[in-house]
Amino acid sequence: MENLPLGDFSSPSTALQSNLSVTLGGVSKREGNKMGLLSILRKLKSTPDQEVRILLLGLDNGGKTTLLKQLGFNIKSVQSQGFKLNVWDIGGQRKIRPYWRNYFENTDVLIYVIDSADRKRFEETGQELAELLDEEKLSGVPVLIFANKQDLLTAAPASEIAEGLNLHTIRDRMWQIQSCSALTGEGIQEGMNWVCKSVNSKKK
Repeated sequence: MENLPLGDFSSPSTALQSNLSVTLGGVSKREGNKMGLLSILRKLKSTPDQEVRILLLGLDNGGKTTLLKQLGFNIKSVQSQGFKLNVWDIGGQRKIRPYWRNYFENTDVLIYVIDSADRKRFEETGQELAELLDEEKLSGVPVLIFANKQDLLTAAPASEIAEGLNLHTIRDRMWQIQSCSALTGEGIQEGMNWVCKSVNSKKK
């Protein structure tokens, strides 16, 4: 599990029920990125009182916590502002997996984060993704795969990962793989723009 200064995701009771709100700071470059991402997230809501349910999943150390910071989410805040983000690590947690299905209901979009530099775990992450896509309650839910850590020289390109995961065989939902670096913010906005378009298309 990643070191999570923002909150404890060690158990399903906390990990799966973390209502997150968006907070904004100053106007530095990074904060400016957050402001842009916040406006994208708001486009997901057709009405102010609508709740947008997002699943953010991936193996441990994939970069989910850093991605959350880029998106401007602050787990310590109680107010959700209509966004419900369920975040947890997958892989090696077979005992708690049956509990996860309780939180798949009414999911608007699945965001799956992959460590592009950890080639030894590509097979494992591919198996986990395939199992998620087979879940009945996630049937037809759009999926965005963030090929994270592209700032590292050892990172595999998104095209190689897509081929290795056989993403071209997905026929039952919209999907996208996006190269990104949660550390620098590169590619995050493009990915979230796709999320916005796919969720809105799904609701029409």
